[in-house]
Amino acid sequence: MADGARWGRVGVLLAAVLLVAGLLRPLPSALMEPALGTQVLDRDGIPLAYRAAPDRAPGQPLSLDELGADLVAATLAAEDHRFRWHPGVDPVGVTRALVHNARAGRVVEGGSTITQQLARNLVPRGPGLLGKAGEALLALRLELWLDKDTILAEYLSRVYYGNAALGADAAARLYFDRPPRALSLAQAATLAAIPRRPADLDPLRFPLRVQDARDAVLRRVQRRGLADASRVAEALAEPLVLSPPASPGEAPHLVRRVFAPVAQIRTTIDLALQHAAEAAVADVLTALAPHRAHQAAVVVVHNPTREVIAYVGSGVWGSSDGQVDGVRAPRSPGSALKPFLYGLALEEGATLADLVEDTPGTWSTTHGSWRPENYDHGSAGPVTLREALARSLNVPAVRLAERVGVADLHRRLVALGFTTLGDRPDHYGLSLALGSGEIRLDELAAAYATLASQGRWRPLRFTRDAPRPAPIRVMSPAAAFLIADALDDPDARAPAFGRASALEPSFPMAAKTGTSTGWRDNWAVGVTPAVTVAVWVGNFDGSPMVDISGVTGAGPILARVMAAAMEGRPDESFATPPGLARRAVCPLSGLLRGASCPDTRDEWLPAKAERPTCDWHTPAGTAVPSSLAAWAGQNGVPVRADGGAVAVVAPANGTTWWLDPDRAPADQAIPLIARAPAGTTAIWAVDGAPVATTASPFTARWVPTPGDHRVTVTVDGVSSAPATVWVGGGP
Repeated sequence: MADGARWGRVGVLLAAVLLVAGLLRPLPSALMEPALGTQVLDRDGIPLAYRAAPDRAPGQPLSLDELGADLVAATLAAEDHRFRWHPGVDPVGVTRALVHNARAGRVVEGGSTITQQLARNLVPRGPGLLGKAGEALLALRLELWLDKDTILAEYLSRVYYGNAALGADAAARLYFDRPPRALSLAQAATLAAIPRRPADLDPLRFPLRVQDARDAVLRRVQRRGLADASRVAEALAEPLVLSPPASPGEAPHLVRRVFAPVAQIRTTIDLALQHAAEAAVADVLTALAPHRAHQAAVVVVHNPTREVIAYVGSGVWGSSDGQVDGVRAPRSPGSALKPFLYGLALEEGATLADLVEDTPGTWSTTHGSWRPENYDHGSAGPVTLREALARSLNVPAVRLAERVGVADLHRRLVALGFTTLGDRPDHYGLSLALGSGEIRLDELAAAYATLASQGRWRPLRFTRDAPRPAPIRVMSPAAAFLIADALDDPDARAPAFGRASALEPSFPMAAKTGTSTGWRDNWAVGVTPAVTVAVWVGNFDGSPMVDISGVTGAGPILARVMAAAMEGRPDESFATPPGLARRAVCPLSGLLRGASCPDTRDEWLPAKAERPTCDWHTPAGTAVPSSLAAWAGQNGVPVRADGGAVAVVAPANGTTWWLDPDRAPADQAIPLIARAPAGTTAIWAVDGAPVATTASPFTARWVPTPGDHRVTVTVDGVSSAPATVWVGGGP
């Protein structure tokens, strides 16, 4: 026992000696060196921007007098109000942080003092508890060797305030065009609020959010007795007015995104292409001004490396909202996500030759019945998946989403790197296929780049020394190729976009557009084997544009930027993966061409899969299956007698039909379609009362009235079972 006690005392003494030795070590040399300026370069070493360090001599930070009493008071209130009393580590703050983190089940509070933050600035902290302990020891050393005023002045001269502003002097001049000593109490509180979350509390991007944080700091200033109530009340009433942004240099949004307080940052930007993208944005926005489109953003990605080679965050940096980064702002994508839905269907066994109905339909949602429409408010009838995707038809996309499942579609989008779709799949419902969520332009570009990489996803790279993670297989090579092939098909796209649109360059390019509800967002994405160009056009305040779509708004920017990006690159086509073969199919049925088919089209199909031959065309003429009777009746196409009893095909049993009170009832007539193996005359009845008598193909129309109804058809004396219909709405 005596030996154990003796060795225990020896251990305590040794620990004390080591602690004292650690405290007496010289301070880091970085403390005697001014913070370095940062030079940001393009991929070839051409300067994009330079951010100067605070102008001071080594070891001589700005004094507290030069920084101003209000900034000192606001900083202490925001960061460390016990700064004058603790020895570098605040036991009260640490304990409070531990309690709050335990209650939250995650880290919500750090408990670091100003001295610890200065220590972290001087020597980057290592991982885990050991790194935290090293930071705390350095903080104790700083307190031992330096007085409180020097520590606080060093902190304020080195802390990062966002937008490449190192130190309070740079931040005060950037945001308010004055030295820190001349700041008002409200302006000082604004600066004091930023360092905890400089990205989220960026005054140039989120002024309302920053003003809320400023007001919270001011209330702390008053609670701590650091300013009297009348001054705080006056500061709370002061509007947040920022100085006009200074000339930012080249690619300002990207520079802000990658900035770090290091001597040099080599980005992936191609400055010549950057200038071409900026010029395209400026010219097209000028042309779009009458349509009330005032902002745009562009990302260009080199597909093999995922390096971002052009990055335009807004139309004009110096405009009132030009500092908003449209590349990272979540917006509604419209139809821009449809290709990834079709990719899922192809992986589940569908082919681009398969038919999907573009006919009116109604779906039940948590908000009531939903009746999606195509952009042109028309219906194309039975179309192949190739045509539906290339023409960006909405109703087929909803039918496809119903088939593959919203949960699977949501999982696929998350796997493709979309971070803004954080709600449960049932929150979006089937409308996710039409853009009911919000996405970011950079993440959209990364997702489309998978089409050029045989379905492999990788994150984008913005600096040359960024990590190069291994690619992740997200979709099959065949699905990625087929989507790209359909999006690069001018024949399939022509009925919707014409043959001379911005989507038709002289080289192979898969292209997709999107227009959100209410004309608030335009999107256009183009993909070649070499590059991906993604474009957004709209207004940062969400105000709608006027009569402008993805092909006419974002499309012209896409065309110009893609042409510049492809200059000097070969006109390559997408490589065909194994297992696919070109086969002749009937354009109407999507089945293998039969002897009576009047037209033919080559389509990529699984090389070894069986596929029926078209039986829609026979020597006797054309007749479609009875499953398409509704479309056939509206378009005068004969319906094949598939056998079976007389039946009501449309409206389907259990249909719910909503009347629009703003439209005349006669314009909302419901088509009546019958199936009959044979016959000459059909009598249609609603609730037992005849409403129409027709000959083959037994189609008619009925102007509905609100309520429950029973629809029957009698063909040559043979009656069908009733189809029940509920009609709601109306005048």
